[in-house]
Amino acid sequence: MVHALHETWRVTRSEVLDIRPLSLSPLVFVRDRNGGDTFCGELKWCDDSGQHHIQSDTALARVIANGKFVIAKDDRFDWFDSFDTADELVEQVHDDWLTWTVDEDTALKLMRAMKDSGRGAKAFIKQGIRVRLLKKMNNERMNNEQ
Repeated sequence: MVHALHETWRVTRSEVLDIRPLSLSPLVFVRDRNGGDTFCGELKWCDDSGQHHIQSDTALARVIANGKFVIAKDDRFDWFDSFDTADELVEQVHDDWLTWTVDEDTALKLMRAMKDSGRGAKAFIKQGIRVRLLKKMNNERMNNEQ
């Protein structure tokens, strides 16, 4: 990862946009037709892929410490995926969210909340996203440190 960031520094002219999910677990909830939310649980890591976030943060910290980039702006926002049914949410996570899973407890709470919320209810996954604008520094004071 450090090598990739050094290569990014080498080819970029001015700025790089770093957009990544926060390492926090995405939240599952149901919104009823009146706007009320029922929390159902969190998605769970299904392997050790959470380590990738930590490794990415560590690598970025190293190239910043080496003077390759500075963080010009740092912000976060919440991304929402919406689903018409509990089954649709569970299927989507199973098929497309390779590193996450819906555990049995969360799935049961989700199905119950969808039923209790009645017609017009929607299931949601809320995931925090971090956005950083990295400004290239033209300082060659450090060699590529791997």
